Amino acid sequence: MIAELRQKLKTLAMLDAIIEPEWQYRYFSYNSKWSETEEMGSLRDGSGGEWFLWTSDQLAGYKCLSPDDGLITDLENEKNKIPSIYSAFVTEPAFGMDQATCIWYLNESEWVKLGLPVKGLINLETISQWLANDYHAWAIDYYEREIDLSVLEKLFEGKFSDELAMELNPEIDMSVLKTELEEIGIYS
Repeated sequence: MIAELRQKLKTLAMLDAIIEPEWQYRYFSYNSKWSETEEMGSLRDGSGGEWFLWTSDQLAGYKCLSPDDGLITDLENEKNKIPSIYSAFVTEPAFGMDQATCIWYLNESEWVKLGLPVKGLINLETISQWLANDYHAWAIDYYEREIDLSVLEKLFEGKFSDELAMELNPEIDMSVLKTELEEIGIYS
């Protein structure tokens, strides 16, 4: 399950990196080198909504902040329910753990969900089910440009090539992209 989530988020981050060269305007990001033992995927909607997926070996923690869905009123109490093996996730300052709509952690391949339901932001479970056509429909709306579905399908299948990246965005700087893809964990 964790391997599939990592791969899906890496693919989405790769597609966003190709379509939108400016990092601050991307929706999906991924860092396969968060630390020697940790990886991190994230989503930012540009309107205050964000989430982070932290993974380390077979552990996974998910923190979402969706202003439209409200905040956990007693966040410290909810964080105290998370097993201590998740302390690196719960105490990570980059995840803004002082506010959250929900916090999940993986327990024996099942998400333990704490906090509120999220309806105002694409959540991790939805993303994990996305196929190329789902990303295509979303990206056309978000980036407000035409995107070739057949190229997305090949990239979703793991068939990255410089040629496919150039088909998706003819103006992409391949040297910059390759550096970013190394961090994402797509290209080495």
